[in-house]
Parts: sequence; structure tokens; C-alpha cells
Amino acid sequence: MEYGVTVNGFVRKRLPEIREDIFKSLEQNLGSTVSRQPNSMIGVLVGVYAAELDRMWQPLERDYYDRSPISASEGSLDNTLAYTNVQRKKAQASYLYAVCYGRSGMVLPANCQIKDASGYKWNIIEESTITLNDCVHVTLDVATPAEGKVYSVQFDNDAVIKYTAKTGDTALVVAVALASQNVPKWQGNVLDGKLVFERADRRYGAVVVPNESFTVTQVGSPIRFDCEEYGAIEPLLNSVTYINTNYDGWFSVSNESETYVGRDYETASEVRQRYASAVFKNSVGMVESIKAALMELQDVTSVTIYENRTDEMVDGLKPHSFQAIVFGGDEEAIARTILSVAPLGIDTNGEICVRVEDTEGASQNICFSRPHEVPVYVKVIIKEYNEEVLPGDAIDKIKNIVLAQFKKLSMGNDVIYQRLLGPIYSGVDGISYIECSVSKDGQTYKQENITIDRGELAVTKLADITVALEL
Repeated sequence: MEYGVTVNGFVRKRLPEIREDIFKSLEQNLGSTVSRQPNSMIGVLVGVYAAELDRMWQPLERDYYDRSPISASEGSLDNTLAYTNVQRKKAQASYLYAVCYGRSGMVLPANCQIKDASGYKWNIIEESTITLNDCVHVTLDVATPAEGKVYSVQFDNDAVIKYTAKTGDTALVVAVALASQNVPKWQGNVLDGKLVFERADRRYGAVVVPNESFTVTQVGSPIRFDCEEYGAIEPLLNSVTYINTNYDGWFSVSNESETYVGRDYETASEVRQRYASAVFKNSVGMVESIKAALMELQDVTSVTIYENRTDEMVDGLKPHSFQAIVFGGDEEAIARTILSVAPLGIDTNGEICVRVEDTEGASQNICFSRPHEVPVYVKVIIKEYNEEVLPGDAIDKIKNIVLAQFKKLSMGNDVIYQRLLGPIYSGVDGISYIECSVSKDGQTYKQENITIDRGELAVTKLADITVALEL
């Protein structure tokens, strides 16, 4: 038999084979048989020598397998990954853009801190300003009307609303007239006699320019705050409302857009699963390299790339172009990443377009899409196995297991309901039988797979998972 590095991998010679080969070599060279009894003189000498050789074979085998990220031991994994410029993802802190309400021009220093309902603290990343140049909320006090007085507000350097006061108009009449005018991406209201405008997108602010007929009483600007702790910390919307460092002119705060969720240090099993696609980040201009680069971004959990290499329009894609569909992540970071790895001269497609400066200072329009989320409802019925103990938190465990399985799905992956059974059996003791069914409307549950189309992503949440114990 061949030992060492072979075409089938590494074959280690083990202690019994080593002993046998030594005895055969002795007998061949001596021309006669020798005692193979372990307590004989020759048996003891062969045993000692064979044991030493066996100890030499073990590090050789370990070194061979440590050179592959798939089989490397925990202690060698990081060094092995470095050969292909792949690194484990470090622990990351969650971050969010909280809307800070206050006086226009209020500067928030670099030591500002807010807190969520669970007690997690969030720190501002740099000195920031509550300003009309980057706001999602503005409250305006209407000056006393006079006939012919013009009231105007410009939004996003584009849309303008205007009203010219008439005889007998009150401030309330002017406010109502302006609030009723249609402004794309903005909603006007009158609150306590003041004119209030709210932007639909609470993550990205825009420019608002009121004329001198108004007094700006409050502005809300989205400002980034990072969590003090690492890990997947995701506060509920409108739950980060406590200001730990109060400043005159800073009235309130609230998280009104999705959090960019952090992560714990990547485990060995996680990086092994990611390795096959991660190596492509060393290249550019390929579908795999674009996907690998996007998957490196914080809070990005799924990426699908579609391309059109023809001279014709195909499935809505422009000739010689591609479309990145990205779940999670910051829009500006996604656009910058696409620009850095996309092939030269190849156009992008998508509903979301972001202007990004290239290395020459020219502004490029980078487009991508978000997946269409398909809500899935899950119903699980379990029977207890009398010979094992069903834990008291079994229902919560099962819900979290189901949720974790859905988070592993990529875009276009169908929901195979039977694949939920194995993880439940493995993760929860005391179960003899599981009946699982799924639904797309929360009303009609079936034991059938749910087909997910291109550009779609199956999602669920704890509230949509029902677990019952059959008595």
C-alpha cells in the first residue's frame, strides 16, 4: 500500500502497519523469523522504535490537512486562509442612523451618546450637525401673513411649494395651504399651528430651503451612532430614544430606519462555508468577484448577480450589463463596492441608483436592486417523547431554530418545509413527532414547498412562527 501524499490524499502509516513493516524488514535481512511477542527483547525494541515513527507520522498528517481551509485545525486555520488573502470576519458593532431633533445648526460633539430600551449604549462616530442641508424633518413657524407675502419651501434642490397670502389669511390658513401641496418623498402636516414636513426615507436626509417668511423651530437630521458592544444587536424601531449626554439645542432622538446589524467573530465553520466564494474577492470584473466583495460588507447576508452579455435587452437588463440584488447593507457602501470591482465600461441595472465618485473624481451612477421579500408563515406541531425530557423553553427554541434556517436561505431558494425537521430534532430533546406546514398568507397552511422566484427572498419572523404541543 502507498503511504504519504498520494493521488487520493494523505495516507498515514499507523502503528500496526509500522510494526509489521519493521518485523518484515528484520526477518528479510536476518534470513530467519524473529519473535514478535511484545515482551520479547526484539518485540520491545521494535515497539519502541515503531512508536517513535508513529509520532513522526502524526504531525506530517496534521501539516497536510492544515494546508486546506476546509480541514485545517482551529489553531492553523487563520494562517492557512492567509495564503489566499481570505480572513475571518472580525467582530463588528451594529450601527444605526438616528434622527436627532434639535435647533438648526446645532453641532453635536464627538462624545454624544444615546441609549436604547434594552440598555445598549450608542456613540456618535464624529462631530455632526443638525442641519437643513441633511434632514428628514423640519418644523416651520409661519410668520404673520400680509397680503402679497410669498411663502415658499424648496425640497431636494428640486421641488418647490409656494403660497401667496391673501387679505384675511391667518398663519394657519397659510400652513394648511402649503401642507396640502404634493411634494415627492415628503409629507406635509400642520401640528400645533406649525408647518411640519417629514421625509418618507428616514435614513437619507435631503436639503430643505424655506424662504425668509418662516422661522425654523426644529430640524431632524439622520446621524450615525455605533453600538458600544460587538455582536448582532438590533433594537426595535423607535426604541433608541434616551439621550445620555444632553446638550442645549438637542431636543430628542429616535431610530427611525433599519439598523445595520453587527456580528460576532466569525467561527471556523462559518468561514469554511464562506471560503469557496470568498477567494474570488482577489479578482475583479467577474460575477463571483462582485458577489464576494459585496458579501464582505457589514449586514449584507445575500447577493445574487444577473448579467446580460448580449447586444439586446434581456429580462429588463440593458445590453452588456449586470444587476446586483443585495439583501442588507448600506446603499452608499454597496455602490462604492460595485464601482471598485465591476468590469470597465459595463453598465449596472436596478431600482436604487447612487452617485459615486471614481478614482478620477468623476461622478458615476451605480444602480442595484433589493430583493422582493416573500413573507412565509410556519406552523409546527410537536409530540412529546416520553423517554426523554422536553425542555421548558422548547417552544422558544423551536421558533429560533426555524428563524435561523430561514436566515440561511439565499435569493431564489425555495422553502423546503421538510428541511426544518432535522434541525428541530437535533436542537430540542424530547420530541417524538413533528408536523410542519407553511403558508404565504398566514391563513392556508400546507405541507408543500413554496417556490421562490428570481430576485425573491423568503423571510419570516418570530411572530409568524407558531409552535404547538399536541397532548
